[in-house]
Amino acid sequence: MDNFNAAMDMLREQFEVGSGVWLVLFGILTILAAVYLLRGIYIYFKKAVESVNFLVLVVPIFLWGFLLIGGPLLGFDTSEGSGLGLITRGADLFIPTFLMLHIWSQVSYRPITGVSRFLWLFVPIILTLAYVLKVVMPEIDFGTIPILDGDISTITVVANVYFVVVSIKSYLLCFNVFYQMPAHMRRSTYQMLIAISAIVVAYGVPAYLGLPQDSMNVFLAIAYIIVMYTLFTAFFIANAANVIVTSRDFVFSSLSTLVITVSLKGNILDWNRKAKDSCLPLPNPKYNEPYMHYRKRILDTCHGTVSPHDENIINIKGPDSENNFLCYWHEIGYMGHKYGYLIEIADVSNIYSQLRYIEGIAFYDNLTLLYNRNAYIERVKQFETSEHMPLLIVVGDVNNLKRVNDELGHLCGDKLLLTVTRIVKELAPKNSFIARIGGDEIVMLVPHANEEKAISFIASVTQRLKALDDPEIGSPSISWGYSVMHDASEDYNDVFRAADAIMYEAKRKSREISISGVVPHGAPRP
Repeated sequence: MDNFNAAMDMLREQFEVGSGVWLVLFGILTILAAVYLLRGIYIYFKKAVESVNFLVLVVPIFLWGFLLIGGPLLGFDTSEGSGLGLITRGADLFIPTFLMLHIWSQVSYRPITGVSRFLWLFVPIILTLAYVLKVVMPEIDFGTIPILDGDISTITVVANVYFVVVSIKSYLLCFNVFYQMPAHMRRSTYQMLIAISAIVVAYGVPAYLGLPQDSMNVFLAIAYIIVMYTLFTAFFIANAANVIVTSRDFVFSSLSTLVITVSLKGNILDWNRKAKDSCLPLPNPKYNEPYMHYRKRILDTCHGTVSPHDENIINIKGPDSENNFLCYWHEIGYMGHKYGYLIEIADVSNIYSQLRYIEGIAFYDNLTLLYNRNAYIERVKQFETSEHMPLLIVVGDVNNLKRVNDELGHLCGDKLLLTVTRIVKELAPKNSFIARIGGDEIVMLVPHANEEKAISFIASVTQRLKALDDPEIGSPSISWGYSVMHDASEDYNDVFRAADAIMYEAKRKSREISISGVVPHGAPRP
C-alpha cells in the first residue's frame, strides 16, 4: 500500500505544469479550434458533409481554450468566480453533450428531434445556471431546491454522473455501428471512439489521481485537440450519409418489398417496416406465426388466389385493381451452416400485367379470346398424364364459315365465330379447356370426363344455336365429334383422329374438313 501511495505521489509531481508548457499547449488548442471552426463553416456552405453539430462542438472548445490562454494574456480575470471563468466552466459542461450529439448525427439514421436535443442539453443548462448562482450569489440561501441547496461539490457530483451517462450513450452509438455497418464503413467510427476515449481519459485520470485544476486542464486541452482532429478526419473517411445508407436496419426498413425472416422450423421471427407501416395491401405478420399460416391468411383475408403460372405468385383482387406478389425464398447461412430463411414478398403487378399481355399474344386468339394453337399444344402435354385420365376430347367445326366470309364478308364471318364461341364458353364444363386451333375449328379438352358429358354438352349447344335467328347469320350450327383417352399410354393423336373422324362424317358434305388438332410428334412431352 505504501508503494502504491508513493507511485501516486510521483505521478502527481510529474503532472505539475510550467507556464511555458501551458502557454504552448493552449496556444495550439486555440489555433486549431479556430482553424477547424473555419473549415467546418466552409464545408457547411459547400454542403459536402453534415457539419452543423461539428460546428456546435468546436465553438465551446474554442471559447474554452481562448479564454483560458487569452484571458490572462489580455489582463482579464479568468478565475472560477469571474465572469470569464463562468463561461469557461459552462463550455466545459456542454462539450461532452455536444460530442455525443455530433456522433449521433454521424452514425444513426434516426434524426435528432428538437425534443431529444433539449432533453440531453437540459442537465448541462441546469448545472451551468446552478454553478453561476452558487458562484455569483453565494450568500443566498436556496433552501431545499435540488442542486442549489448544497455546495459546489454537489454540482460537480451531478456533472460527473451526467458525464458518465453521456459517455455510455456515445459508446453505444458507435458500437451499434459495428453491428449495423459492413467492416469497410467502420473506419470513421474508430475515429469517433478515439475522440470519446480521449474525453473520458481527460476527465477520469486527473480525478482519479487527485490532480489540481491546472493539470486537469492540460489533459482536457490534449483531449480536445484529439477530438477535433479525429472528428474532422472521420468526415472524409465516410461522411454521415454514407455511414447511414449502409446501416442494415436502415436498408432493411427502406426496402420497397416486404421482407420476412423465418426460422428453420418455418416460424416468422421478424419483418421490415413495410409490413409494420402497412404500406402494402397485405395483413401484418405475427411473431412466431408459421409462414404457411401467414400465406393462408393472405389468401383468405385478401381474397387472394395462387397464380396458375407459379405457386409463389399470389394474386389479390381489390375493388378497382389487382395486385400480384412474388414470394421469393432466400437461404440464410454461413460457412455451409443453414440458420433460416429470408422471404421477400415483392409487388410484381407491372411485370405480371406485361406477362399477361405477352401471354395473351402468344396463347390467346385475339378474335374469340379462346386459347390458340400454341396454348393447345402446351395444354395437351400437361393433360397427357394419368392424373387427368380419362380425358374427353371434343372437336367442333363451325358450319358454313367460308360461305359467310365469301358471300357476306369477313365482318359477318367474325360475328358468326363470336356468336358460336360465346355460347360454347357459356355451356362448357367448368374444368374444360377450349381452344380455336384453326379458322373454324374448336377443340375442347375435359379431364375426368366421359362420352355422356360430351353428348350433354353438344345437345345443349345445338339447342341454343337453333334458338337463334340473327338477321345476318341466321341460326349457326357446328359439326361435332368426340372421343375419350382412357389411359396415358394411349397416343393422343390417335384419340384425336377418332373424334375428328366423327366430326368429319357430320361435315362430309360441305368438304370443310380439318385435322389441325393433330399434335406434331416432334413436340416435347413431360
